[in-house]
Amino acid sequence: MSHSHHRHAPVNAWTLNVLVLAFLFFCGVGHAAECNLSYPQLRAEALELLRSKFPEQKFEVGSAPDVIRMGDAELGLQNLRSKLCASSSLSKPQRHDELVEYFERMVSSIKNSQSNLSMPWALARDKVRVQFMHADYLRPFEGKRVLVTRPFIPDVHIAVVVDQPTGYVYVREEDRVRWRIGEKVLFETALKNVDVNYKSARLQGGGKPDPFLASEEKDGYDAIRLLLPWVRSEASKHLGNPFFASISNRDFLIMWGIDNSAYFQERARQNIALDYGSQPYKLSPLVLKVWADGRVEVAK
Repeated sequence: MSHSHHRHAPVNAWTLNVLVLAFLFFCGVGHAAECNLSYPQLRAEALELLRSKFPEQKFEVGSAPDVIRMGDAELGLQNLRSKLCASSSLSKPQRHDELVEYFERMVSSIKNSQSNLSMPWALARDKVRVQFMHADYLRPFEGKRVLVTRPFIPDVHIAVVVDQPTGYVYVREEDRVRWRIGEKVLFETALKNVDVNYKSARLQGGGKPDPFLASEEKDGYDAIRLLLPWVRSEASKHLGNPFFASISNRDFLIMWGIDNSAYFQERARQNIALDYGSQPYKLSPLVLKVWADGRVEVAK
């Protein structure tokens, strides 16, 4: 069944210019500027806020400067720091509000996660999704298989999550065992759910001389769409097979032709590196070579 008729949106010249500028000239002043907010500084500020806002919870310094412990859970500060650095013009009250909103969402997500993961497979089946995860998330487990993951490329894994209104919760190996679901079936179900639950998702892009396609739905599942067969099929038709792709962060997928101009290739690599260094939910600064059949390798 082809998805191309409703998934690959034609783009008018104005939209195309915006997309090209957004990708090739993404690095604005806010992103290029060096961020002087250190993790120890942010952690101290966050701990003070958390302890006053949620006095019933216990918060402690985590295993690394970018981590805070809340009971058995760990709150990572990488994405928060990226957001604050990208919004360096925030006033002190605005910054406080940003911190409060961020941690209210995280604490709520952690509180809800236990009830979500205790649900039976019959209820979880339609809620599981695949999601890319940076290897940093696995660091606290010291090599033990705690979460259900598969390696994808260097420093990036494919995880399974349970989708919920406030975000998503990573599925643990103990959840999979309790559900009595094989890993293969779990990953297949989770991948299918990314497709069937976001049917309005579209690829946008431009044609020759430098064809490219992008997914920027901002629904939390842009980068992972690289794993969907219809996305790779559409890309190979439009860009050639194989094609180049980048998953610099969770909320952006860009794919382009291997034969695109040297100028495009150079700017693409520069801005992928900048995007990886400045955006929340970072994944990888690497350029990938991708085939329609699903093969992926790091581009030379």
